[in-house]
Amino acid sequence: MAVPAHRGPLFALLKRVLPGIDRERVWSGLDIRAPRPGEPLLEERIDAALRRVQPLVVAFALLVLSAGVWLVWAAGPRLAAAAAGGHPWLAIGTPFALAVVVHGVFILVVHEATHGNLLGRPADDWLGSIASGVLLLPFTAEVFQPVHRVHHSLTNRPGDTNWSPFRQRLFARSRLLYALYELVPVVNCLDRTRARYPRDRRRVAAAWTAALATWAVLRPPFGYRLLVLVGLNLLTTLRFWIEHFGFASERVSNTYWFPLSFGIGNHEVHHQIPGISALALAIGLWFRAKSHLLPVAPLCVLFSSGYRHFRTFQPDFDGRNV
Repeated sequence: MAVPAHRGPLFALLKRVLPGIDRERVWSGLDIRAPRPGEPLLEERIDAALRRVQPLVVAFALLVLSAGVWLVWAAGPRLAAAAAGGHPWLAIGTPFALAVVVHGVFILVVHEATHGNLLGRPADDWLGSIASGVLLLPFTAEVFQPVHRVHHSLTNRPGDTNWSPFRQRLFARSRLLYALYELVPVVNCLDRTRARYPRDRRRVAAAWTAALATWAVLRPPFGYRLLVLVGLNLLTTLRFWIEHFGFASERVSNTYWFPLSFGIGNHEVHHQIPGISALALAIGLWFRAKSHLLPVAPLCVLFSSGYRHFRTFQPDFDGRNV
């Protein structure tokens, strides 16, 4: 796959910083799907450079977390209330729009901590739980982390928490019912969490304490919080329909663009080596060809018989895929 002409200057700059990059292989993803012996991924090299300034990476993540909490739970309700008088649709749209911020911050901090990419575990286990709390998502603490790690270790295989037997049966019976189920917040996680995962009660308590403290200080209205949660669920569902669905049966996952997602769209690389940081994934994504499923994924799920969840088994990449 040839690199588009408008990407040429970007790759030229990359070659000056990281010599030896084969731009055609990177752009087409051949370094992921058909690697040569000893060939490192572009994102591995970027990540190695970022690890030299890891304290700055952690500081950036915490700064984004703080700014995101203030924007969504302090400024957001005021914006929505100000618009309620003359622009009711804007009042409803504000929490939906700011759900994009919650989603991005969750990826940058909670998701990164789940893979031990910020402080390293077990410190990241505490950071992820507390961050879930200040984002007013304390119910995800000590639940998202183990469930997500199982998803990585069993991607597209029996036991994958993202594609439970219940979801498979519902999808086969009625795609409309399946889509509706995915769009119901919290309830749509019940089939993923049926297995009993070990939970640290101290971290659960820390998450709920952080959530109560955030609510006590900022006091976002219940209706506003509910709309943010609904919007967040819409975003995560849409992402799932892009990441592990498609027409190419030989794929493990897709590479795609998603707004304010801190590199999660670089999903093929992420699943191969989750220890690569979000910032390295985000930079690397600029140099990867991306699918254009974002605007059409819901229609494909509902109406295209060939659009299905991938069943390609992900090999065990020496244990690094968790």
